[in-house]
Formats: sequence, C-alpha cells, structure tokens
Amino acid sequence: MRVAFLGLLGAIVILIGGCSNDPPAITASNDASSDAALKRDCANPKWKQENLGLWYSLCRQSVHW
Repeated sequence: MRVAFLGLLGAIVILIGGCSNDPPAITASNDASSDAALKRDCANPKWKQENLGLWYSLCRQSVHW
C-alpha cells in the first residue's frame, strides 16, 4: 500500500512539474526558416498532392476582384 502511494505521489509531482504558464519561445530565425520551408513545400508538386488540404489553406493565392 505504501509503495503504491509513493508511486502515485511521484507521478503527480512529475505531472505538475511539467506544467507551465510561460508561452513557448518563438525566435525570429525559427520564423524565417519556417517561411523558407513553406515556400519550398508549396513549390513541390509531390508535397501538394500528399497535403492538398494544407496546400489550399497555406499556399493557394486568393482571388482578388
């Protein structure tokens, strides 16, 4: 009984320790690399066929009237 309690207590401490209110850090280099990767993927016809929904939402040019 005591071992089970200590195991449960340890699991709770680990789970609570993983929680944080801090937002994830976003760096400028991360944004630049993701923009370059998006442009590369949008130009790849194989990627377009495999990810058509993403291609329509991220890569397709909107119609301007």
